[in-house]
Amino acid sequence: MKSKLIFSVLFLVSNGLLAQGYVGDTWAQVKASGKGTISFAYVETPSFVYKDDAGKLTGICVDITADFIQWVNKTKGVALQSKYVGDGTNFKGMYDKVKVSTGGVFGLGNITITDERKREVKFSPPFITNFAILITQNNVPTLARLEDLGTTFSKLTAYTAKGTLNEKRILELKKYYPAMKVVTLDTSPEVYQKIFSDPNAFSYLDLAFYLKAVSERKSVKRHPVGDKAAEQFGFIMPMNSDWSPLLEEFFKADGGYTNSQQYKSILQKHLGETGVKLLQSASK
Repeated sequence: MKSKLIFSVLFLVSNGLLAQGYVGDTWAQVKASGKGTISFAYVETPSFVYKDDAGKLTGICVDITADFIQWVNKTKGVALQSKYVGDGTNFKGMYDKVKVSTGGVFGLGNITITDERKREVKFSPPFITNFAILITQNNVPTLARLEDLGTTFSKLTAYTAKGTLNEKRILELKKYYPAMKVVTLDTSPEVYQKIFSDPNAFSYLDLAFYLKAVSERKSVKRHPVGDKAAEQFGFIMPMNSDWSPLLEEFFKADGGYTNSQQYKSILQKHLGETGVKLLQSASK
């Protein structure tokens, strides 16, 4: 019996089922002591969470959560601090770690709210509408209809990042092009690099990556017929988190955070005028 128990534990460990998450103070602890620290895990994403020229993390998610901490301290009379955890390199790694974390832990980045994920993690209210864009290099003819994928993209290879919603979007295209070749990489930045090193590549990338390509003057073509704009981004928390009511209150305060001039200034700062206009068109 003892040997079977040891084997079972080793099996669980080898399969990552006992994976260690991050730890942060619960709201109950912060409220009781008047102070505490929450942890922000993240995946680096252009415009949303990225390093500035000085190597400091910035972005839409970083600025919004800074406003959240300031709001909690002001309205609840506590001294809340934050720290960043993880290396920010991998979406799936960040998501899986937050999922098994304890207390005040939040995941930041391009995290689409889905019913499937709601069974694994808690979400904040949505803070932005995602705009996923089907892209290639400029040498590829414009795709007129998704039904034409098998002819227009016949010589192309699809690249996508493991565990992302864009991976699901790419795989859904197989109904139009069953013989489509798909290469799965570990991270979205790797996909981004591959798109511009392989002239016969295509992919779904979130708006922020598309804007990055435009700003860097890459050979990038958007195929509007493939645009996807129905999803929204939110911050994630482990299911045991008691921070959800605080986030909901923050987003509702003073007529709604996403209606505030502060929020609009953050979007303008990190997305620029072109990005804001694309987001507005996606929301209509």
